[in-house]
Amino acid sequence: MKPTMHELALYAGVVTLGMFLLAGAPTARAADTVTLTQPVDSLSFFPIYVARAKGYFKQEGLEVNVKATAGGGPHLTAVFAGEAEFTASPGTYQINALNEGKKVVGVVDLLHRNIIGMVIHKEAAEKAGITPDMPLMERVKRLKGLTVGVTRPGALTDDLVRNILGRAGLSVPADVRIIGVGGAGTMLPAFRNRKIDVLTISTPHPERILSEGLGIWLVNWAAGEDPAIKDFMMSTLMTTPELIKQKPELVQKMVRAVLKSIQYINANSVDQLAKDMTPYFGKSVEPEALRISVETVKVAVNPSGRMSEEAVQTTFKLMKKPGKLKNLEGLKLSDVWAGQFVK
Repeated sequence: MKPTMHELALYAGVVTLGMFLLAGAPTARAADTVTLTQPVDSLSFFPIYVARAKGYFKQEGLEVNVKATAGGGPHLTAVFAGEAEFTASPGTYQINALNEGKKVVGVVDLLHRNIIGMVIHKEAAEKAGITPDMPLMERVKRLKGLTVGVTRPGALTDDLVRNILGRAGLSVPADVRIIGVGGAGTMLPAFRNRKIDVLTISTPHPERILSEGLGIWLVNWAAGEDPAIKDFMMSTLMTTPELIKQKPELVQKMVRAVLKSIQYINANSVDQLAKDMTPYFGKSVEPEALRISVETVKVAVNPSGRMSEEAVQTTFKLMKKPGKLKNLEGLKLSDVWAGQFVK
């Protein structure tokens, strides 16, 4: 049966109206795709993982590809080469790059406390008379005659140990032996097999030993118990001055997403945050160790997102040794920090 003229006119009107509505409808804006590098998969970059888990980057219209470079160095090289717009990095790498004439600046301070920790074996602690409630420097003084493991000579772990031993009046190797035993894959077995009495490494590995009941905290820098190394350039979201000049709106979006993440961390429990981290670390870290690790790193997160002059000077002083950083006679906050994005 053929349609009537009235039906044909009505159909044409519906089609015209539909086309009009489609033409007038706003098109969805494509997400800004950016690459963010970090040296390794680590809770050192806790707010970045939370921003990913809670969708804060997507809320800002960002598609963030995170690349862990399996070690420090390449994560910054990628930014300088234009292969990544942002990096989440410890400040020590930033300072070393600046010493070589290459500059990135922080836009959000992620962790403002050092999350490397020293754990002593329970048997060694008992023999030395070390207890968790003892004053910090008294604990350190009692390390005389013991062996401390660090990742490698000259690493931040080594610098921290030598610094605190010196402040306690102990000398190396006369009083305390320091040996480089590598990363967690070799350091944890060395500790379990009593090849070293103390391990020095970043979270979550001290917490793995604590969860096994084999050791106790000797120095928990993340908790801020060492007044000489309280504020520290542990990890920061960074980019180049050129990107800030060319795409300030993009930088602001990244900053807003990470600040939302920091607010979420401040507002939620350790148990909830450990649950949020399970998709990223649940296969490699036991549940109790992950919970303790999150507890450690939560207190190290910078609640304001702003870097302090104290953090810069503490880090610079720790790194500044004879023959090192010879191109940096002095360092100040404005050399490493762009504060206009954190309101």
